[in-house]
Formats: sequence, structure tokens, C-alpha cells
Amino acid sequence: MFSGQDSDPASFDFLSRWQLSASLEAVWEALIDFQRWPEWWPGLQSVVETAEGDADGIGQRASSRWRGPIGYSIEFEIETVQREYLKCLKGKATGELSGSGTWHISPIADLEVPDRTWTRIAYEWHVIATKKWMQLLNPVARPVFVYSHDHVMERGAQGLAEYLGCELRGFATGEEARTETPR
Repeated sequence: MFSGQDSDPASFDFLSRWQLSASLEAVWEALIDFQRWPEWWPGLQSVVETAEGDADGIGQRASSRWRGPIGYSIEFEIETVQREYLKCLKGKATGELSGSGTWHISPIADLEVPDRTWTRIAYEWHVIATKKWMQLLNPVARPVFVYSHDHVMERGAQGLAEYLGCELRGFATGEEARTETPR
């Protein structure tokens, strides 16, 4: 479900995994085109590019506003710090959440349909809540924050599958995602 990071009680260490019946290229293009994320990711209310970055996308920054099912919003900026074509996309977050997030994508064979390949997606999100009210309420509201994050991620996985016109399978978060065995 979650675990604390370092000694900060308002830190979160999330992992979400799922698979899509889409090509690595299609998934990669959708992930790097963050300005279109609000079209398919419920919960992402807005995203605005604040810096373009270099030719490889490093240094690209965007401010974003997210809203979970509980009704509170989170705003933060994310800067691309690593981009490994068709493999990994890493960003550094600052604002009401501070930390890093990394997308990992890889191909996975379909054991039932040998000619079909799926894309395995894993998203790691290591952040500290910097909003004062979240820090104060974390000891009792932490399960709500975790639920909200997991809900937003699942809706994002579903939205990405719809956007790409493909199937979604194996969505998992928390401990279930950490113990996932490759299929």
C-alpha cells in the first residue's frame, strides 16, 4: 500500500503497475506528450509547460494541478531529469509534493496470442507532502491520501488504455504491485 521514506512521516513511496496491449512506441509517445495528459487522465485538471528543455527533453518543466476523489487538490511542478527512449522517463517534483517519479516501460509477450506483445508499465513515485495541512493530518489521514493516489493512478491507467484504444490488464498498486510476478 505505502511506506514512509526516510524519517519524514509525510513521505510516500508508491508503486503502480499495469500492462497495455499497445506498442512500446505508442505508450512512450503518450507519456512524453504530457500536455495531452488531461485528455485521458481524469484527476489531472491542468498542465502548463513552464520550460521547454533541451533537444532530448531534459530540463522540460510543467506545472500541474491534480484532484483526487476525496476533493482536495495538489499542485506541483515536474522537471524531466532522465529520458531513456522506450525504457524510462524520470522527473523531479517540487511544490506541494516534493520528490521524484519514474516511468518504466518494457515489452512483455502475450502467452495466449504469440504474435501480440504488451507493454508493461511501472510508475514509482517517491514524494513528501509539503502542504502543512497534509503534514498535520498525515498520522490519521494517511490511508485517505494513499487511497486517493491509487484511485488517480488507476483512472490514469484506464484513461491511457482508452486513449490508445487498447486493453488494460493487471493493474496493481502498493504491496500487490511490489509482489507482482511477470506474466
